[in-house]
Amino acid sequence: MNINNTFEVSKKITALADKYNELSTKASDEVLKNVYAEMTFQLDEIYAELLQISNHYPDDKNEKIVTIKKSIDGLSSDSELTLLHEYEHENLALVEDTSMEVYLVPLDVLKQE
Repeated sequence: MNINNTFEVSKKITALADKYNELSTKASDEVLKNVYAEMTFQLDEIYAELLQISNHYPDDKNEKIVTIKKSIDGLSSDSELTLLHEYEHENLALVEDTSMEVYLVPLDVLKQE
């Protein structure tokens, strides 16, 4: 699996879900609102399954708390993050901040507690 490509696809899924969510808030027809809301939910589930997070996080894995050593990708230095997955062959890690935003960052910028 190419995690860089997977992560880029996941961002497209999130953007599409956000658009459907916006449409659901603007729709005047209740049936249409429900359709958009259901599409948003389904895209969120696909996103979580693709990245193996949320309800799709493997039972045999434990999340770890890490600190980022330097500012990168909009994350401030010394920010506390949740390490979701490590991709050692690619020297990358999937992390989540306190607002539940997910980032793909180099492993070597993380300090494990």
